[in-house]
Amino acid sequence: MGEIEHFVNPDDKSHPNFPSVASKELVLFGRDDQLGSGKTKTVTVGEAVSSGLVNNETLAYFMARTQLYMERIGMDPSRLRFRQHLTTEMAHYACDCWDLEIQSSYGWVECVGHADRACYDLEVHSKATKTPMVATLKLDEAKEIEMAKLKFDRKSLGKTFKANQRVVSGALEALAENWADFEPVATALETDGKATVDGFEITKEMVTWKKTSKKVHEIKFTPSVIEPSFGMGRILYSLLEHCFYQRDADEQRCVMKFKPAVAPQKCAVLPISSGAEVNTVVDEIAAELMESDLATRVDKSTAALGRRYARVDEVGVPFAVTVDFDTLADGTVTLRERDSMAQIRLPKSDVTRLVFDFVHGRSTWEEATAKYPVVQVKED
Repeated sequence: MGEIEHFVNPDDKSHPNFPSVASKELVLFGRDDQLGSGKTKTVTVGEAVSSGLVNNETLAYFMARTQLYMERIGMDPSRLRFRQHLTTEMAHYACDCWDLEIQSSYGWVECVGHADRACYDLEVHSKATKTPMVATLKLDEAKEIEMAKLKFDRKSLGKTFKANQRVVSGALEALAENWADFEPVATALETDGKATVDGFEITKEMVTWKKTSKKVHEIKFTPSVIEPSFGMGRILYSLLEHCFYQRDADEQRCVMKFKPAVAPQKCAVLPISSGAEVNTVVDEIAAELMESDLATRVDKSTAALGRRYARVDEVGVPFAVTVDFDTLADGTVTLRERDSMAQIRLPKSDVTRLVFDFVHGRSTWEEATAKYPVVQVKED
């Protein structure tokens, strides 16, 4: 399990990087659609927030980043969707919750939760530890805010709450800092003669108040928590399923189409023969690749070259270098791309740089085929 705890002002849940993902399309399965049509909707992140389908920018930002991450590691976008929690599923304190679900042989499986947990976590922690969990927002200019000025009947408070007298008065004073927070308490006291604050029943005789205002240069608040929570095991299993396929021409040839960035081994180096001169070049290329932190697989077995290609395909190695007799003559090798099975011929000195660029997204196979000659090699 991996989690992010992102704190945000409950009165301003915008995100500075939201514009960078606003145009990203997501497949959303809102609660109304779950109870109605049963169909998903594909909308941009910006539209989802502006329509109110997703509660706020920060929650939507993390949803979009999760989608981008899944696509980057190789998940099939057509088998990803975000399902909104029904009101019967949501915690009483939550503002909005969306699960990224990934379709696998087990059906749609929740793999990443995205929850706006409001201020609940910090408020509970604050009460348990008797430590304020507040953030401070510095204002560029002084701002006038409405508040309540309280006067307590300490005798009545002490008689009723004894050792908890300060806890109760502190809770009321915290609410009084903002009239919008204190107003429901004031209304209940005026209407019913009593109100409940943090589990304590307050009566009208215990406190009097006056609505007033003051200028402030900073605002203190208990942050809301936006919590993306990743199920690592489920994500990894789903990735394995999404990357598995069989060659059209031969169902016995299984392939794991890991993207270069996540493939456990980045490149294989294969000799076309078991000759000492050929194997020396193989060792040189493998050593240079590993020196650049590119995990490398060397197969010097006597199996046919096509069989050795199939072996590295099965474990998801995206590229394979073949050292052949032309290598001894002109210093060139072939580089094979796993999914297309296409090969290019290039100087052996270019191999490490090119594979490194593939792995780090600095170059593409299409760019390489435009630069180096494509060669036809039989794999039987």
